This record gives sequence, C-alpha cells and structure tokens, in this order.
Amino acid sequence: MHYRMLEVCVDSLESAINAIHGGADELEVCSSLNEGGLTPSAGLVRKIKCLINNISLKRPIYKTCSECCSCLGLLQKPKVNVMIRCRIGSDFCYTDIEMDTMLEDIEVFKGIGVDRFVFGALTNTQQIDEENCFKMLNLVIPTPVTFHRAIDVCQDYLNSINTIIKLGFNRVLTSGQKQSADEKDAVKLIESLVELYGEQIEVMPGAGINNDNAIMFINLGCKIIHSSCKKIRYLNKVENNLSMGTGDSEHVYVSDENIVRLIKKLINR
Repeated sequence: MHYRMLEVCVDSLESAINAIHGGADELEVCSSLNEGGLTPSAGLVRKIKCLINNISLKRPIYKTCSECCSCLGLLQKPKVNVMIRCRIGSDFCYTDIEMDTMLEDIEVFKGIGVDRFVFGALTNTQQIDEENCFKMLNLVIPTPVTFHRAIDVCQDYLNSINTIIKLGFNRVLTSGQKQSADEKDAVKLIESLVELYGEQIEVMPGAGINNDNAIMFINLGCKIIHSSCKKIRYLNKVENNLSMGTGDSEHVYVSDENIVRLIKKLINR
C-alpha cells in the first residue's frame, strides 16, 4: 500500500495546532480563508515552525498541550507550505506593484525556511502569466512550488497544465474547474488530469473535500489531497451590525483535529 498524504490549509495558530495533532502531512499556511486564502503573516509562519520543531525535541508542541498529549507520539514533522497571494479576487492578474509585494514576501519566508510556496498568476485573458510565474519560480529555487486554484479559471485548462509543467511547478491544486471538486464533471476532469499528467506533476484535488469523499480521490490515483478539515466558529454578534470586511464577519473557520485524523485514517486504510 502506498502512503497517501493530506495537506490541511490553515489560517490561524489554533488551526495549525489542531492539524498537527490530527496528523496532517503538510500545512498550507495562509490568512483569510473566508476570502480563499491570502499571504499569511510572517509571525504566524514563524510560530508554526516553532511548533513543528518541538516534534523533533519530543516535547509538547504548545503550552496548552499536556505531558500525555498526542503530539508526543508524532513520528514526522509536517511540511510548512506558504500561500503567496497579496489580495482577494478571482482574476489572479497582478500589476508590477502587486508582484513586487509578493516577491518581497517570498524573500521574508525564504529567510524563515519554508518547505514549499503556493502561487499562481494569470494574464487578463485567463492564460498562464508565464513572465510573472517565471520571476517567482526563479526566486524560490530550490524550494518547490504548487500552482494554486488559479488554474480553475483558465480558459484552456489542459494547455495551461502543460504550461505550468514546462515552467517548473511540480504540484497543481485544482477543483476541476467547479466550485467543489466532488461535482461529477470535476471528478471526471481530475481523473483525466491524473491519467494524462500524473507522472509529470502532482495532482492535488481541493475544495469541498471531506471525510465523505476523500477516498474517492485516492481511488482516482491522487497521492495527496487538500482540505481545510474545518468547523465553523461563530463570533460574538456586534450590536450595531457594522461590518469590518467584505466577507462574512460573523464566523471563522477552524481546522478540527478529529476531522484531520479521520481523513488521514480513511485515505491510508
């Protein structure tokens, strides 16, 4: 049996702790999951790296862990993958100013020492922005890079896959061009992707993946799946209903340790 992996996307220290306790193989660290995930703070990434380093020292990863915590039994450290996306929006078409911002963020995270970057850039006609992708890939060498769900809004999906392979991305995160990866047409597209390009790039399905459908993607031949393994935490309601953002400010997503552990068990049984 081949070992199958789970990448859990997290946007808080609490979610990272829960994902580590649940046995996540990799963490995609971002901010603002309500907005699809943006570049995280350097402080969050540094703190998560500290948690993970405690695994090697065989001690509780965080101050709230007890001496009999499950993290003391962890045998391997999850990888830390960082999202590079400076703003919201489904166009992924970045100005020079935005690219300069993201390239500077990369320099910061290279200094911290992350395991992978997650990035994607498109032209104003929804083609792969080869120039800006090359700038990014050239800067992070030898760190591997995932092309994120910008692929799902590309006009020519399969040709775009060929392009990102040629550029040097070694993993692609995709929902099969649908809102959720478990939609019928999305599953067919992901299956075709694995068959056609599975030896050239790692196909990682994401969006709507949970304990009910995770095993389906493993059966398609995917070696890694992506999920937030989330539960919703409702926040205290503000009396005057004043909103401080464009998204729903009444709740946040938090990765659930039990969901992480269940999915891990399901995909490797």
